[in-house]
Amino acid sequence: MIMREMLFRGKRKDNGEWVYGYYYVSANIHYITISYSEMEYDLDNWEVDENSVGQFTGVYDKNGNKVFEGDIVKSKKGSIDEVSYDSITFNLLVAQASAPKGTCVNFFGKNNPLIEIEVIGNIHDNPELLK
Repeated sequence: MIMREMLFRGKRKDNGEWVYGYYYVSANIHYITISYSEMEYDLDNWEVDENSVGQFTGVYDKNGNKVFEGDIVKSKKGSIDEVSYDSITFNLLVAQASAPKGTCVNFFGKNNPLIEIEVIGNIHDNPELLK
């Protein structure tokens, strides 16, 4: 069985920079840490905006970039879509005319060869890309 890397990203509350690692919540504060132990409280833990947290999908775009929930991707045909998660699987949330707006397309489906997508931004830093 192939296991996908469990990796999250989130925007730090103190400076807005993206950080990557393990995600956890303690006393209603959301953290990303490079440590897998919630008991370590050092510079490897960052408080993040809970609305910015996204999980790694386990796949890479055509340039070798990791694709995260919340990323905005462009297909070979030029459609621009948002990567979303629906509690079962990752999907592309259609944003443009490739299908009715808001339609979810299975991210791992044959109709969307992942090798042909490219991460062009994300919904937090580049929401204008979905307009």
